[in-house]
Amino acid sequence: MRKILSISVCLALAACSGGSTGDQHIVQLPANLPVAETVNGTPVPQELVDAFVRVKAAKADMSNPEQRAEILRVLGDYVLLAEQAQRDKMLADPKFAAEVEVARLSALANGAMIRLQQQTPISDDALKAEYEAKVARMGKSEYDFGNLLFASEDEALKAAGELTTGKPFAQVYDEWKGKAAQSKVFSHIPAGQLPEPLAQALAQMKVGDFSRTPVKTQFGWHVFHLDAINPVTPPEFDKVKDEIRGALQKKIGEERLAKLKQQAKIEYPAGSAPTVVKPAPAPAQPAPAVAPEKKG
Repeated sequence: MRKILSISVCLALAACSGGSTGDQHIVQLPANLPVAETVNGTPVPQELVDAFVRVKAAKADMSNPEQRAEILRVLGDYVLLAEQAQRDKMLADPKFAAEVEVARLSALANGAMIRLQQQTPISDDALKAEYEAKVARMGKSEYDFGNLLFASEDEALKAAGELTTGKPFAQVYDEWKGKAAQSKVFSHIPAGQLPEPLAQALAQMKVGDFSRTPVKTQFGWHVFHLDAINPVTPPEFDKVKDEIRGALQKKIGEERLAKLKQQAKIEYPAGSAPTVVKPAPAPAQPAPAVAPEKKG
């Protein structure tokens, strides 16, 4: 609650700082709106209450008198604290004024991004096409497998060599897990979530098989044992439709922001331009399931 109060007071003061010197209203909304409460003469419009519920308390039931009273109490606290900050002339402190400006810009940027995302309607046909593409990327099988990941090919070859002598994988796993970069047993991992070389190797194996030679991915060298193969059951379209819509809207917003950046003229003082480091190429297949974990 303290964090929410801090942000909201910043936004209230940002509204005050945006006007003329004599414009010191705490709540910067039209005066003719219906009022939900008044705090020290400052009207708190119902529109502000509704906005608070949308942004900060989406699960609140405003038909419940106790919950409505709590929302009004919190907004009243916002007004009182914003008044105190105004009396203390906190905006005269450049550091605090900058924090207020960050809060204001953040709120505007978030609102603008939502507007950009919603400007292009997404049809059910587009949602269905994206759903089918995702299902195709998942593959038809998901795997249970034990995996030893090595940074060194030499160590991976030694571990794989022990398997070829007939030593059980469980024993090799226990003996090498302390030396491996990662040792983990994975369950129900769709082929589409695995690095392509690993997915291809598993697809050629039968339950009970192990990798006779280590498999190289962007994470290192894998030595693994296939425990089970299960058919992938994709989620029903209606259950993930909203999630897919959100992902597509996010993509639309990012594309429009990229276009704004291309059209923008951004300048820096001499010698202060930030150094741009190009990110490493993304892997062909997402592989969060087998990314190395830090040893504890």
